[in-house]
Amino acid sequence: MRLLSAALVLSASTLALAGTAHATERAAAKFPCGYHVVDGSAFYNHCGSGNVLIHIDKWPFSDEEQCVSPGNTIIGRQTFTPFAYYLRPC
Repeated sequence: MRLLSAALVLSASTLALAGTAHATERAAAKFPCGYHVVDGSAFYNHCGSGNVLIHIDKWPFSDEEQCVSPGNTIIGRQTFTPFAYYLRPC
């Protein structure tokens, strides 16, 4: 009985993790990869795997670098964040 319970818990955990991965892929597919703007907010959508370091142009402030995970990350208002681009893995 304990073996069956353990197998059910393991199966449920595996399905939950698979569902999370698919949800992230669906969210990433909704937006273009890289820099984009939605309703005046600037985003960087990392479509690959692993974390990456991006350069963020900030106007009139100093530019920034940020490590982002796969998926869509808000990086500021479009007015003050005219562009961002990939640098390297982080």
